[in-house]
Amino acid sequence: MKKLVSLTLLIVFALSAVAQIQPRWGTYNLYDKVKRLTSVTVYDGANDLNYQETYKFDTSGNLNTYIRKGFGQKQTVNYPLEIEPDSLVRSDFDKDNDIVERRQFHPDGTLYHSSHYVYSAPHQLIMIIDYEYSEEGVIVVRTLTEYDKLHNIVSIRKFTPDEVMLLDEQYTYDRYSNPVKRVQIFYDEVADTQTKIVEQRKYKYDRYGNWYSQQYILNGSKRYTTTRTIEYYGHKKK
Repeated sequence: MKKLVSLTLLIVFALSAVAQIQPRWGTYNLYDKVKRLTSVTVYDGANDLNYQETYKFDTSGNLNTYIRKGFGQKQTVNYPLEIEPDSLVRSDFDKDNDIVERRQFHPDGTLYHSSHYVYSAPHQLIMIIDYEYSEEGVIVVRTLTEYDKLHNIVSIRKFTPDEVMLLDEQYTYDRYSNPVKRVQIFYDEVADTQTKIVEQRKYKYDRYGNWYSQQYILNGSKRYTTTRTIEYYGHKKK
């Protein structure tokens, strides 16, 4: 029998399933020989249960069911998903096989979104420039997303066609690349007002550098705490 180390949150991912749910796995920034992650439990500021996410796998380790419970509701999603494509996507790549442009079209061939990728070196993305188009093909919003050397988003800025800023969003990370602060400033050109939102996250880490408790603070007010249990290969259960 394999010996495991367990912390507190319930999250179960088989390694063979990681590729299928890589985006979500990546958001947890897990380190060392993680075996699985089975559930995420979130508590509000009063330490009351907010919601819980559970992942179920088949005998081959493939994700087949996602369950979310909370607020008196239950949502179940079965995999694989059957998705009907509602748009056409065309992508261009450079000689290093890095994507340099991505264009999305409606079924009638009308362009509605394009992304342009900027690199400082092969595979080192530093910026994505997104354009949103109206039905007439006119640019309505331009978005600049900047990245650091660890591929973390450091800023997002949105502009109108007249270069009027709509959003200025800045990110700060800790040494584990977990986000600790996000500052958003929304600009209302018509009302000539600004709205500032400050989000903070405070973590408690295990000896492997993975967090097992995360406190979320919005504009100085504690909103909820997320805890998780992580199991490791080759260690005794804690």
